[in-house]
Amino acid sequence: MTPPRYAIGIDLGTSNSALAYADLAGDAPAEVLAVAQWDADGRSVESDTLPSALLRPDPDLAGRLGATESTWVVGRLARRMAGETPGRVVVSAKSWLAHHGADRAAAFLPWGGETLGPDERLSPVKASALILAHLRAAWDARFAALGPEHRFDAQDVTVTVPASFDPVAQRLTLDAAAAAGFPAATRLLEEPQAAFAWWLESHEDPWAALPAPAAGPGSARHVLVIDIGGGTSDFSLFALDPPAPGAAPRIRRVAVSDHILLGGDNIDLALAHRLELGFTNGFDRLTGTPWDHLVARCRDLKERVLAGDGPADESFPVALPGRGSGLMAAARTVSLRRDDLDTVLLDGFFPACAADAAPSRPSGAVQTWGLPYAHDGAVTRHLAAFLAGRPPIDAVLCNGGTLTPDRLRRRLAEMIGGWQGGRVPALLDTSRLDLAVALGAACASRRRLGQTSRIEAGSGHAVFLEVHRPGEAAALVCLLPHGTPPEREIALDRLDLRLRVNRPVRFGLYSSTRHEDTPAGAVLRLDPVAFQPLPPLETVATVSPAPADAEASVPVAVTARLNPVGLLQLACRSLDRKQPHTWPLDFDLRPDAAPAETAAEDAPRLEPNLAADLIAAAGSDLAARLSRPAGKGEKLAAPRLLQGLERGLGPRKDWNGAVVRALWEALEGAADGRALSVEHEEAWLTLAGYLLRPGFGVAGDAARLDALWRLASPAPRFPGKRIRLHQYILWRRLAGGLSRERQEALLAPERDALLTKSNVSPELVRMAGAFERIGLDLKTALIERFLAVAVELMKGRQHAAPYLAALGGLLNRTPLYAGPDSVTPPALVERAFEALSDFDWTEAEFIEAQSLFLRAARAVEDRRIDLPDPLRRKIASRLEKGGMAPTRTARLREIVPVERAERLGGFGEDLPAGLILS
Repeated sequence: MTPPRYAIGIDLGTSNSALAYADLAGDAPAEVLAVAQWDADGRSVESDTLPSALLRPDPDLAGRLGATESTWVVGRLARRMAGETPGRVVVSAKSWLAHHGADRAAAFLPWGGETLGPDERLSPVKASALILAHLRAAWDARFAALGPEHRFDAQDVTVTVPASFDPVAQRLTLDAAAAAGFPAATRLLEEPQAAFAWWLESHEDPWAALPAPAAGPGSARHVLVIDIGGGTSDFSLFALDPPAPGAAPRIRRVAVSDHILLGGDNIDLALAHRLELGFTNGFDRLTGTPWDHLVARCRDLKERVLAGDGPADESFPVALPGRGSGLMAAARTVSLRRDDLDTVLLDGFFPACAADAAPSRPSGAVQTWGLPYAHDGAVTRHLAAFLAGRPPIDAVLCNGGTLTPDRLRRRLAEMIGGWQGGRVPALLDTSRLDLAVALGAACASRRRLGQTSRIEAGSGHAVFLEVHRPGEAAALVCLLPHGTPPEREIALDRLDLRLRVNRPVRFGLYSSTRHEDTPAGAVLRLDPVAFQPLPPLETVATVSPAPADAEASVPVAVTARLNPVGLLQLACRSLDRKQPHTWPLDFDLRPDAAPAETAAEDAPRLEPNLAADLIAAAGSDLAARLSRPAGKGEKLAAPRLLQGLERGLGPRKDWNGAVVRALWEALEGAADGRALSVEHEEAWLTLAGYLLRPGFGVAGDAARLDALWRLASPAPRFPGKRIRLHQYILWRRLAGGLSRERQEALLAPERDALLTKSNVSPELVRMAGAFERIGLDLKTALIERFLAVAVELMKGRQHAAPYLAALGGLLNRTPLYAGPDSVTPPALVERAFEALSDFDWTEAEFIEAQSLFLRAARAVEDRRIDLPDPLRRKIASRLEKGGMAPTRTARLREIVPVERAERLGGFGEDLPAGLILS
């Protein structure tokens, strides 16, 4: 194989990206590739940086650019159009790669945009791939004509990522690189490490270039890299050990920070909040396109102001396009002074704090769907927490566009000095903060190929496996220690782990940047603050021939290693000599596939709270009664069967999730008994809904719902109104475990009746209202129809509760189990309020309207989802005048965490004790 000609370093940034390269044929300095891109006036220009923004042009613009309507334009023009047509522009795609709450392979960007349809959007992985592909094309446009050895795919390529990126975000970055046509051997490098490598490149004797160590002669010198870019604040600590005479110092990366989503994007939002008052006179909030316009304008303003110095009273106007709305009757232009920006920066993001300061954490959790920005916006408090318990800092290297102003770099150095007794660390010289990462990556790659790497760095995170023992709390065992070098395999072979075969299994996984000294195999308590959850691991251990025992398992060791390109690889290796297999473990990246199923199948998070022999006996009796014809005078009905179970197991309110799921196994085995009579089928369906409710929450529920779908979704054994009624109740109870495809399949044969008839079954209406995952078009049609029918029924003082309850589910701002794309536009809630406001909600027939608006008008701090403030206040006032306590309406006026009890109660019936809900 022909060796590469160049070492290429790519900084895939949140705000800007860049490509640098070093010729491997000599020692020439690394260079930056000028990247061609469209500019705002439609000209093609070249620039050292490529804004990480993507534009889907409208037909007119696409024609002027000579592009198709399906083309995504990357770079300057896209960044500029973010302020004019924000609904067609994707920004901050990189930040989404580390967001475990989103399906990063799903197309939902631009986030919150209303302009593009579902088929026109991008996933975070695809958006990142398009940016990388643009850089690849720019390289080949300049070099490919020189010969095959100059083509991009023939080079040694390194892509940088935040040091805080966990193994999943790293993998997704490499997935994006592969989709962009990058070489299979593309490597990852931490951004702070690349920035430090660029500094080292210009200092052949770094030991001499650094001040004497604070810890005294003979001690290591410690360099802190602070990298604050568009999306993240990243801290890395490096140690330089005293060199032997005539030798170079050993340089080690010893610590990295947690993932802190706090950077230039947050400053843009803070500025937008500050300027918003000038556009609305404080009466309301901007939403939708006007808000997106303002954020984009603030991004441009921030970059312009931070690029240079000027007088404190220098004023910068910010204008928004008019939309003819009463909301926007205030001035269309608002100004910001330079000293106002300094106030936002210094007081909001870089305030003075003590050495023992720690970032504040939310006391509760509102369901959050956008990017999970740091709760505390003070970079200095995050930095203080990172340095707590670590050696004194001798020098600081700053990187990232946010730290362009010299006053910010000095402020950070002086603050660190105050934390360590007045010894201010040296500020290392920096040049081109926007290009240091790309240049450093190219230089580091050249040194690696020359086998003269200057920085030792293994895994930046320690990785832990969740383990369970009967009767004990969950614990973590160290699977991959911090600093593990590439290609060293770690095997946990003394845990007595067994892997079920021929069925999916799952394992919980966590990471930590604080447990630098924890060895492999060490068992620790699961502390939710100290450990960051990763998506669960999945595998299917297939063996052939299949064992006769459905619960067959094999003893295994779990292995972990970093492969040569820096990717974490995990597997289960059989310890059974008769089954010498190895099964790879893969991350489950579908956040809504199984909301809380993170434990291994053979080690469920929840243990039954009743004796196994009692459960087995009760299950056998249940299966027997459902598998034979009813005796003379015997009435077969679900309530009687449940009473029989209670005689053996005690009150059903005390059965926990593991008990009811164990009883399902017996019910599943008696499925053929449904053919004996309509009573048998009716009882079976009722019990299935009771034992599997709400469709998720216990390990293994996804497989149980698959089994139920195979058994219950075909035509019933006894078609008719009676059984259809119980099918509606069954699927309403289990809606949380049904995918969008299954929910829509259940509604398909009922759609015409729901949208055209007024005499449909109330249970069918309630079922439709529980289906949160159905598409917005269908959901909107149901809302409009249900609202019209409810109004007519209420006018005639007829029973409208099923329709009002269904509307509460379909209009809910905080769905019980679905994600942000399921939430309907606020305008539909406003329409419902206007239609129902003439009725007295305190009357018994209309009382369900109160619950409807408690759910439909809840504040969630998401401008795409929230109702306008005046409308929420108006609804809250209406509810309070009807006698509702202010403690309940508070959720309409301000952000109130969604409590677990509230979420449980949202399912409308008691759920098993100990059930795990997302």
